Amino acid sequence: MNRNLIVCACTSLLLGGVACENSAKVDQAKAEQAQRESDQNTARAEQEAAEKRAKAQREADDKSAQANAEARKDIAQGQAKANENIREVNQDLLKARSDLQVRAQKSVGDLDNKIDKIKADAQKAPAKGQTDFVAAMRDVDVKRSTLDSDLRSINSEPPQQLDSLKAKVDKDLDELKKSIDTAQNKL
Repeated sequence: MNRNLIVCACTSLLLGGVACENSAKVDQAKAEQAQRESDQNTARAEQEAAEKRAKAQREADDKSAQANAEARKDIAQGQAKANENIREVNQDLLKARSDLQVRAQKSVGDLDNKIDKIKADAQKAPAKGQTDFVAAMRDVDVKRSTLDSDLRSINSEPPQQLDSLKAKVDKDLDELKKSIDTAQNKL
């Protein structure tokens, strides 16, 4: 009987040990399955996060590219407008220079005709009148030379000095007229 008892006890222990061993294997398998599922969930979450980051980056890149394109467009429009304004200013400047030159040349032509006329009249004047006339004509020649110098500078003067040159040419014309009148009165 002892023997039966021992056999029973051994069998019981054996079965209990096998059951424990089977339970440990099942627990191990369950733990491994849980780890695999956790790893798969983690990988899925990381992939989703990576896709969201990539999508957000694409959207940011698209917005940035769109903003850059709009900025380049605005810059190009601004430059075109500035170029148009520059052309208009240059045209106005060319017109102002041309108007000044035409007006001054017309006045100079009229004054040159007057000079030629009084020189012809001087040929008929008495000797005393001619001497005074020659002295007065030196002043006319100096003023005419100054006017010529100013007229040559019309095309080379900087735009910001064109108004002052115009005033100087007008003054030179007035002084030349007065000098011619003075010479004519000497006859």
